[in-house]
Amino acid sequence: MVSIIIPIYNAESYIADTINSVINQSFQEWELILVDDGSTDQSSKIINEIAKNEQRISIILQKNAGVSIARNTGIKKAKGNYIFFLDSDDLWLPENITNRLKVFEKNKTIDWIFGSVQLIDENSKKINSIIKGSDSNILNSLLLWSGAIITTPSTICVRKECLNNIKFDKNLSTAADQDFAIQLASKYNGNYFETPNVLYRVVPNSMSKNFAVMEKDHIRVFKKVAKNGLYKNYWFKQQCFSNLYWILGGTWWKDGDNKLKGIKYFFLALLNNPFSIFKLINKSGVTNPSI
Repeated sequence: MVSIIIPIYNAESYIADTINSVINQSFQEWELILVDDGSTDQSSKIINEIAKNEQRISIILQKNAGVSIARNTGIKKAKGNYIFFLDSDDLWLPENITNRLKVFEKNKTIDWIFGSVQLIDENSKKINSIIKGSDSNILNSLLLWSGAIITTPSTICVRKECLNNIKFDKNLSTAADQDFAIQLASKYNGNYFETPNVLYRVVPNSMSKNFAVMEKDHIRVFKKVAKNGLYKNYWFKQQCFSNLYWILGGTWWKDGDNKLKGIKYFFLALLNNPFSIFKLINKSGVTNPSI
């Protein structure tokens, strides 16, 4: 059995389509756990109406506590052997669960799976962009912002037993999925699924556009990695922080309309890794994770 967890907060515009993308899966042995994190719009009414006709859907109501606590609440409730995560505005193509279960069955050493995503707009129309990743040294790639890319929890599925000691960090929102993936990659064998079975919705003014929160969250994640001793050596840690600071600097400079903060992080990037100046000279470097 598969357990699917959807955290919901004021998602009235998209939640029905998201749930229907689960109902329309080719694999049907699932339970869907909807965690309403104190929504104040029509989300509760919508999900209750859908649940009336679908016994496999359960609804948990909680006071607004944040997306990470909502996902952790769902994990506690889950009964499935495999746990899938889906955000309330994303969609799955019909073969998503089937394709990932085939990977698990084919290779018993794989503990968790993530994959590429097709971008869609607020009207569910495809944007000409697919974000891909890699399973080459997943942990180090995540820390360097290269290779492995976790765009959304909607691509992540994991064997239930792996979650006994891993949870979403309640202090994180925009970087909670990155932190969760880092925890998984540091302990378990991951696999990258290349075919984009997940449609990731790019919504104006979405949580990932909150630059101040993104700044705070990602710095917290990288300091947490240092505290847990996951950087393979000092120089590697300097490279990772430098890449992060280039990303933050570019985000504030271009999208956050704050040139002063941008300059601050460009300086920190060079301070941590002076050789990264060549990225600027070559007009290359790491990709901005904020979509």
